[in-house]
Amino acid sequence: PLFHELGHILFAIATDMRVVYAKIFCVKFVQKKGKLKMSFASPFKADETQAVPKTGGNMQKRAKLYTLGGLIFGGVFLLIAVGVALITASLGGISFLFWGILPYATYLFLLNTVALEYASGKTDALIYKGLKQGAPAEKNMLSAMEIQGLLYEGKTFSEIDESLYFDAPQLAEDEPLFAVMLDLRYRYYLERENLEKAGDCLNRLINAQAYLSEDELQKLAGECVYLYSLLGNYQQAEESGKIAKPYLAGESATAKRILASYCVAFGDKSDAEILKKQAEEALEYESLKGVKNFERILLSRIFVA
Repeated sequence: PLFHELGHILFAIATDMRVVYAKIFCVKFVQKKGKLKMSFASPFKADETQAVPKTGGNMQKRAKLYTLGGLIFGGVFLLIAVGVALITASLGGISFLFWGILPYATYLFLLNTVALEYASGKTDALIYKGLKQGAPAEKNMLSAMEIQGLLYEGKTFSEIDESLYFDAPQLAEDEPLFAVMLDLRYRYYLERENLEKAGDCLNRLINAQAYLSEDELQKLAGECVYLYSLLGNYQQAEESGKIAKPYLAGESATAKRILASYCVAFGDKSDAEILKKQAEEALEYESLKGVKNFERILLSRIFVA
C-alpha cells in the first residue's frame, strides 16, 4: 500500500498537482492551514490519495497519469520483490521477507488492474478506462478538476467558463461526482447572487443526503444556514444549525463567514464583526486563490453597522 499511494503522490506532483490528503495503513496526512499534518488513522479504512490541480489545462492526460501512478509503482515494487526473492533462492538462501510479501503485493496489484467497482470505490483501472472512453462520471471528474485548477490559479467561481459547470453529463444521485458538481454550481450561483438557483442546488443535495458522508452533510447544513440567513428565514436556519453544529464550531473561513451572516441577519452584530475578522484571518491559510477571493467577495457583502 505504501508504494501504491507513493505512486499516486509522486505522479500528482509530476503533473502539477498538490496533495491535500493521503492515508496509508495507520497514518494519514491532511492539509491544515496550508501544510500537511500527520496523524494516526484506522488501518481498516481504505487507503487513498487526494490531490488538487495547481493549474488548468491538459487535464485528461494529467488525470490519466495520476491514476496510473499507483499501478506503476505497485508493479515496479512487485517486480523488485520477485527479483530479490528469486536471486536469494538461486544463491541458496531464502528471503522470508520478500517471499512473505509476494502474495499480498500480487493481490494488491491485481486488485487495481481489474476494471471493477468495490464498496470502497472504483479501482484505478476502472477510472483510467472511464477517462479513456469518456464515461459520464470521468467527464464530470475532469470538469471538476479543471475548475479546481483554475481556482488554484486565482479565478473565482463566476469567472470560470460556465460550460465547465453545466456541459458535463447528468449523473445519478449515488455517484460521488453528483454532489461535487452540484456544490461547485452552488458556489457559482452564490457569487452571482442568484439565490434562487443556489437554493435549488442545495435542495438537490438535501434530496441526495443518503449518499453523503457525515462531514459532507454537516457542511451542507452549514451552507443552508448561510442561505437561510440571507433570506431571513430564522426557523430553517436554526434547524440547519443543529445539524451543522460540529462543522460551524471549526476554524475554517467558511464556517466563520456563515456564522457572521447568521449574526447579522438575526441579532448580534458585535459578534458578527468579530466572526468576520476571524474569517478574514483564516483565509490566509487557503491555498486556492480563487476560493480565497470568492470568500472575500461574500465577506464584503456582510454589512455590520
